[in-house]
Amino acid sequence: MHDFFYGDLTQPIEWFGLTHLLLILGFAATLVLLWAYGPKLINTKYEKWFRYFLIVLVFIFEWKVFENRILNGSIFRIPLCGIALYGLTYSVAFKKQKVFKIFYFYWFGTILTYFFFDTLWGLDRWGAWTYFGAHASIGWLAVYGYRVLGFKLTRNDLYNSMFVLAIYSFISGYATYKYGGSDELFLMNPPVDFMNVFKEVHQIFYVFMMVFLAAVLMHLMYLPIYFNEKMKNGNLNSSKNKNRYIFR
Repeated sequence: MHDFFYGDLTQPIEWFGLTHLLLILGFAATLVLLWAYGPKLINTKYEKWFRYFLIVLVFIFEWKVFENRILNGSIFRIPLCGIALYGLTYSVAFKKQKVFKIFYFYWFGTILTYFFFDTLWGLDRWGAWTYFGAHASIGWLAVYGYRVLGFKLTRNDLYNSMFVLAIYSFISGYATYKYGGSDELFLMNPPVDFMNVFKEVHQIFYVFMMVFLAAVLMHLMYLPIYFNEKMKNGNLNSSKNKNRYIFR
C-alpha cells in the first residue's frame, strides 16, 4: 500500500499499448452503460445517492490537483478539462441546467486526454489513478446530466458555450503571452509533438488550427444529443400517426 501511494515516478504507460487500450475501452464501456441504464434512475430514491457518489469521486480524484494547481495558481490558468470538471460538478450536484448548457460541450478534452495523455505516472501509483479518474468523471457527469437529470441541449447552447470559451481563451492566452507560465489551453505550444507541424508553418496558423479543432470537437459533442433527440421525436411522431390511424 505504501508503494502505491508513494510519490516516485514509475514506468510510464505506453501510448496505445495494452494498458492504454484497456483504459480507453474501460472508459468507453462506463459511458455506454451510463447512457443506456442511467434513465432507469429517473424519479427513483437511488438517483440522488448515485449523483452524490459521482460527486464524491470527483473530490477523491481531483482534490490534490485542485490544491496544487488551482489554489496555488491563477483562475485564468485552469485547463479546459478542469473548467469542464468544476462546471459539470456544480451543475449536476445542484441541478443547474443553465450552467450545464455551457460546460457540457467542453468534455471533448476528456476524450483527447484518454487518447493522448501527458502523465508520466505508471498505474501502480495513485497519481495516475487520480489523473484518469478525474478525467473519467467529466464524461460521467456530462452523460448523467443529459440522460438522468434530463438537461436539454440545443444548437444555440453550443454557440453560447463556444462564445464563453472564446472569451476565456483570449484572457488565458493573453496571460500566457504577457506573463509566461503554464500554457494550459495550448494556445502557444502544442499538447503533442506531432502538432508541431502547424506551429512550424506560423504561430498564427497554429492558433487558428487549435480554434478550428476545438470548434469541430464541440460540434461532435453535440452530435449524440442531436441524433438522440431526432430519434425520440421520430418515435413520438410515429406513435401519434399510429394513434390517428387506429382511432380514425
